Amino acid sequence: MTLAEFWPQCLRRLYDTLPVQQFQTWIAPLTVGEESGIWVVYGKNQFAVNMLKNSFAAAIETVRAELAPEMPVLLYKTGKGQAYTMAQNLSDGQSGEKRPSETEAAAGKAAPGKSARDIVAERIRQLPPNGTQFKSVEAEAKPKEVQPKKEAADSRPPARSERGAQHGQTNLSADYTFDTLVEGKGNRIAAAAAQSIAENPGQGYNPFFLYGSTGLGKTHLVQAIGHELLKNRPDAKVRYMHSDDYVRSFMNAVRTNSYDVFKQQYKQYDLLIIDDIQFIKGKDRTMEEFFYLYNHFHNKKKQLILTCDVLPTQIEDMDARLKSRFSWGLTLELEPPELEMRVAILQKKAEAAGVALNEDAAFFIANLIRSNVRELEGAFNRVSASSRFLKKPIDIDLARNALQDIVASSYKVITADLIIDATAKYYRIKISDILGKKRTRNIARPRQVAMSLTKELTNLSLPNIGDAFGGRDHTTVMHGVKAVAKLLEEDAELAQDYEKLLIIIQN
Repeated sequence: MTLAEFWPQCLRRLYDTLPVQQFQTWIAPLTVGEESGIWVVYGKNQFAVNMLKNSFAAAIETVRAELAPEMPVLLYKTGKGQAYTMAQNLSDGQSGEKRPSETEAAAGKAAPGKSARDIVAERIRQLPPNGTQFKSVEAEAKPKEVQPKKEAADSRPPARSERGAQHGQTNLSADYTFDTLVEGKGNRIAAAAAQSIAENPGQGYNPFFLYGSTGLGKTHLVQAIGHELLKNRPDAKVRYMHSDDYVRSFMNAVRTNSYDVFKQQYKQYDLLIIDDIQFIKGKDRTMEEFFYLYNHFHNKKKQLILTCDVLPTQIEDMDARLKSRFSWGLTLELEPPELEMRVAILQKKAEAAGVALNEDAAFFIANLIRSNVRELEGAFNRVSASSRFLKKPIDIDLARNALQDIVASSYKVITADLIIDATAKYYRIKISDILGKKRTRNIARPRQVAMSLTKELTNLSLPNIGDAFGGRDHTTVMHGVKAVAKLLEEDAELAQDYEKLLIIIQN
């Protein structure tokens, strides 16, 4: 089999087995070629190659072993080769199988005798090793339908989700859906649970208690459940609110002596989402009233979703009965997004805004803003506005200038220890290897890179650098620095590694 025959079929197999977002982001842009009889897969930069090696090489190798067992293992590197169109049908006839997202969604549909707990457990077992985005069956399996133009004679009333948006009945933001949600390690299980809850509200996970620091996407995730439920059941009554609104509503009922109206107002909903529930703490009458509302939802098997910044048991001044009940259903934590997820969020924001975002710039911003999604999106908005104003594409220089105050505030003293730690993590080796005596190429080259970075980014003398690298002689350091300087001119892959490490260490 030739490479021209293999790669289109490999693309088809990967398309059939990977989630759509992963395929479009990481696999579709790849090109291929041959070097000395070895098939090579090219990524456009080292970041893409690293992702390819870590997350997708095993899948590609499986296809290679099946379709072209006579060929050696593929090589992955930066560069540009030949692009091929994905094959329409695999030779083994598997292209007619359903995509995992379709079968996964179908498995998650309500079935007689199947609990929500079973469904989400099944979903979590089927999750891929890296973060991906959940989409509804319709969004995955069907092309977008062209909406017909409205005619004056069309008197069909809008769906409830449309009415809710028009009249503010749901309070759901149109931007917070599963389609716009980027998933990663920090929110993967919570997203799987949320999808299951949307399909089977009030069953196994009631209440759904989501907690985590500010800006991690709790509001987005819980509102996505509301949108998905309305998509599945247009007649459902859904309400999203902040706990402050609930407190004000209760205080108004006290002031106007309209308790019955207040109670009925909230008991009507099939799904009630209350953000930042911790703000009802210390308000005895409000907590008591919410206790009765909670019991109503639980007994009637109506879905209640709550968010908070801490675990239920850690909410100070909260009624003990409520803290106990908050833990009855499913309690999950959202964690800060990892680097790949932050890059994916920036890419999705750029795509939605119609802005060209250089991947190195996305890497720079993602390394600069690490704490939460809200700050990451705010940083992107600043960079995007600067791009439009200056009429320039977003590259590292533009991003650095637009975020210069953040860059300045995040300034840190660069030390040899910091550089050694960053280099070890980047090359996935141990710090002890860099400081040790091993001279294999996979250890010696990162060690030389770290020495060169230390020479460039610190004021340490060569003898001091040698001391920091396990007590080496200054001539060893000098040799390593000269070797890297030469390789930076000859080896494009190492040059990109070096540039990436500069960004990581400086920011």
